[in-house]
Amino acid sequence: MSIPFVGVLTLIRKDLLLRLIQSIDYPVDQFVILFQGGVADFDLSCIKNTHVKEFVFVSSDMNIGVSRGWNYLIRNFPSNYWIISGDDNYFESGTLERISQFMDKEDSLQNVFCGINMRQRLEEDTSTENHSYKVIPAGFSTFIVTSKIFENVGLFDENIYPAYFEDSDLWQRITLSGERTHTIENTFIYAGDNKDTGSCTIRNVSAEYRRKMDTCYCRNEKYFHDKWNTNETVSFTQPFGNNNYSIYAAIPHENYYKNQEILLGHQREPNISII
Repeated sequence: MSIPFVGVLTLIRKDLLLRLIQSIDYPVDQFVILFQGGVADFDLSCIKNTHVKEFVFVSSDMNIGVSRGWNYLIRNFPSNYWIISGDDNYFESGTLERISQFMDKEDSLQNVFCGINMRQRLEEDTSTENHSYKVIPAGFSTFIVTSKIFENVGLFDENIYPAYFEDSDLWQRITLSGERTHTIENTFIYAGDNKDTGSCTIRNVSAEYRRKMDTCYCRNEKYFHDKWNTNETVSFTQPFGNNNYSIYAAIPHENYYKNQEILLGHQREPNISII
């Protein structure tokens, strides 16, 4: 069976996006790329892989943030499950086939979240080849959610912008929901480039953009702690300790637009289109 969907958000590292695409070694029905700043500077003809039945290009005229971007992919491309990858990740040979084999099992779709593993290069390893690695959970660097996530967990909190803590928030809600999760054995990604093993996007923006991102990070951190009371001994079981809020419902909050103003200098909705 083919994999129904792989999706990725990309902002600036188009070279790493191509590396991710080249690592696809198993049939994929749809590979969807959401460009977080338009596609004017990118040659779409470079995007090709014979294992992919259809590439879909989505253009946003601004950085809509990780939560909104991931939610857009999940909401607008129906599937039994979605593989979401970072553009600075790539798959180890055979991993996609093993993911497909696991997801085709009868009860696999009862998991709301399926994780895989990451081979992380040891930081003291400065060689250019034959790197030394340790295996850690990939977390939300590359992950799988199933359609079951809509029922009792909900999608990513779009109040968190542009990034960081959207993964912690979803995991908090998955834990509270009691829904099933699973880590698929013998599946691996790699992350980073020849210089960095972490997020390559944040390391390749201007100093001013990075300063603004740091401000947003602190605001997102406060939002997350306020929402779940995580700085205290007992965390909330409902968002903001409010019994009128369910864990899966979207909650109005100013954080998204305040952070958008800090990062981009405006508060508006994005223009998103499929090319």
